[in-house]
Amino acid sequence: MAKLKSIIHSLEERLLERQTRLDPNALNSLLAADFVEFGANGMAWNRAQIIDGLQSQAFVRRQISAFEIRVLADEVVLATYTCTIHGPDSSSESLRSSIWRRQGQQWQMAFHQGTAKAG
Repeated sequence: MAKLKSIIHSLEERLLERQTRLDPNALNSLLAADFVEFGANGMAWNRAQIIDGLQSQAFVRRQISAFEIRVLADEVVLATYTCTIHGPDSSSESLRSSIWRRQGQQWQMAFHQGTAKAG
């Protein structure tokens, strides 16, 4: 389980990197065709909308902590963690959850949700 946790953690970290966020091919590889994200603002996005939106989004550094996984089924994993966003003037934290699904030899994110952390 430690190896799987390391793999999923690395994939989550990769999605936070500037070069990945600006690379539609990398994002297409990491996000499943049926990907859905629910935002803290109540909006829902599909893969194409996320990829398009990231091309114009200003980059801010994000950091993962308290990372955990739970195996939901063969080839399906739930990842949960705290994400700290380091903005120019302040920082904020959100609770994140992602469902990763293995397609052949490749893990792809099928679902993601972020919720502002209380406090």
